[in-house]
This record gives sequence, C-alpha cells and structure tokens, in this order.
Amino acid sequence: MASISLPRVLQSKKNNLEIEHENLVKNMTISISKAVSNHEMPIKVKHVRASIIGTFHSKGGHAFWAIAIRQPIQENRIVAWKFCHLLHKILREGHPLCCQHSMRHRGMLIEAGKLWGHLNDGYGICIKHYTKLLVTKLEFHDRNPRIPGSLALKPGELERIGEGDINFYFQLAVEIFDYLDDIVALQATIFNSITTFCVSSMTSAGQCRLAPLIPCVQDSNPLYDFVVRIMFKLHANLPSDLLTGHRERFRTLFHQLKSFYNQSRNLQYFVNLITVPKLPDAPPNFEQQSDLGNYQAPVIVMPDSDPADNDTESVVSDSLIDTTEAAPPIPELPH
Repeated sequence: MASISLPRVLQSKKNNLEIEHENLVKNMTISISKAVSNHEMPIKVKHVRASIIGTFHSKGGHAFWAIAIRQPIQENRIVAWKFCHLLHKILREGHPLCCQHSMRHRGMLIEAGKLWGHLNDGYGICIKHYTKLLVTKLEFHDRNPRIPGSLALKPGELERIGEGDINFYFQLAVEIFDYLDDIVALQATIFNSITTFCVSSMTSAGQCRLAPLIPCVQDSNPLYDFVVRIMFKLHANLPSDLLTGHRERFRTLFHQLKSFYNQSRNLQYFVNLITVPKLPDAPPNFEQQSDLGNYQAPVIVMPDSDPADNDTESVVSDSLIDTTEAAPPIPELPH
C-alpha cells in the first residue's frame, strides 16, 4: 500500500513546486511589465516592490532577468528608461545576489546605451548615461563584494573590509570617485533634458524623467560618507602631496553633489518622496585631522510608501520581507 502511494505523494509535491514556480514567474512578469510600460509616467512603487519581493522568492536575479530581457527595451525609449530605473532599484533593494547575477548582462546594458544614445529627444542621452552608471555600479560591487547593492554598511564594516591596507583604501577612493562621477553625469543630463525640452516636474512626463534621481541620491549619499572617512584615513597615513589628485577630485565632486542635492531639494515632486541630504558650505579639510571629529554624515529620510500610489490594486500577495530602506549606519574608520 505504502509503495503504491509514495510516487503519488512525490508527484503531488513536484506539481506543487511547479505551480509555485509558475505563480512566481506569472506575478513577476505582471509586475515587471507594468513597471516598464511604455506610458510616460514614473514607475509605481507597488510594481517595484513586487519585483523586489520576487527576487527574494526566487533567491536572486535570474528570474528577474529572464523576464526583463523579453521586454521591448530596444524598441521603446520609455521602456528602456523605466527599465534602467527598475534595475537600479533591484540592485539596491533586491536579493543580495542580484548584483552578481546581473553581471552577465552588462553587454546588453552597454548596447542599449549605444542604441538610444543617438536619440535627440532628451531620453536617448539620459539612457546612455544611466546604462553607464548601472554598469559602473555592477563592476563596483563585483570588485567589492562585501559592499552590498544598498551601500548600507554596519559601523566599523568599512574598516574590516579593508583590513587596514592603506593601498586598498587609496584604490577604493578612486572607484568611489568614478562611481560618483557617473551619478553626477546622469543627474546633470536629466536636469538638462527637463530644461531643454521645457518639461514641468509636476507632469507625468517630467516625473518619468526625474524619478530615477531618487536612487541616485540614495547611492551618492553613502558613497560620499565612505569617501570622506577614507580621505581622512589616507591623509593620516600618506604624504599630503601624494593625495593632491584625490583632494582635487573630491573638491569637484563635493560642489557637484551639493548642487545636485540643492536642485533636487527644490523639486515639489520630491517633497513627499525623499528628504534630500544637505552638505556643508565647504568641503572637509582632510589635512586637519580635527575636522573628522566635526564631521557629520548627511542623512536621507525616506517615507514608508509613495503617496501618489494610492490605488488598491495588488500584484502579488503580501510578503514578510521588509523592503523599506533605513538610513545606512555610519561606517567608522579609526584615525
């Protein structure tokens, strides 16, 4: 009797697993397709959240990419733009393996950037810069796998990652500068497209272009904090002349980020979506170690949900996974 019923039990279990997988793929397909629709409007939080939850259920980014590559990214510029925004959110807030699983798709991102980079309506050059930023982000996390896509580190973790190797911090500062350069280039291109094409930030078209600035702020804020602490550490261990290039790059990026944050803070669209951090009037003086004691990390505040996302449509079932983002803890580097 038992030997007869056992295969039926195994078959039933297999069918249940297949059904669960089919439902996962179906729900993720719906969420991703709606998130990157060709309507010129910002992606909805509920579709992003459902896509993020899907990466946790599927334990990585493979299922996301299997669906994403079937979207008309090379046929429609709005789809391509919104896909970049969705991918940025997935890399930041999705399953920890999403960055690693996305590395194999760098070529597709580069090709999409080249394809749309020739478009003259403002979206093309923005897509080109966004794909470049995403590739930079992927390569940064590939080289530094202990730094998560969210860039949130526990206190002291930055020091543990470097294991006291000053050469590591010297190179990491360069990588962070490069990363921030790409964020600055993208935001400048977005604001330029808004101005050039006279698009209002309070229209769906304007918000579609501006929405990706939020994850750009979220990325740049901890990167700025990391590099400030790294710069103080470098100046405590290396000759000042050796760090002249680092100081010049930091000074330029400081003023660019300050301008970016000030411009973003003035957008009515962002009022209920993010509290943009404030940078001090002047950059830190890294040659004065006492300045480290006066340094305060800039802080981002994110609301629990998007107030514009006020309908009750549900894409996937509720999940116990908490995908909300808190301000990253301050990583500490000893003097």
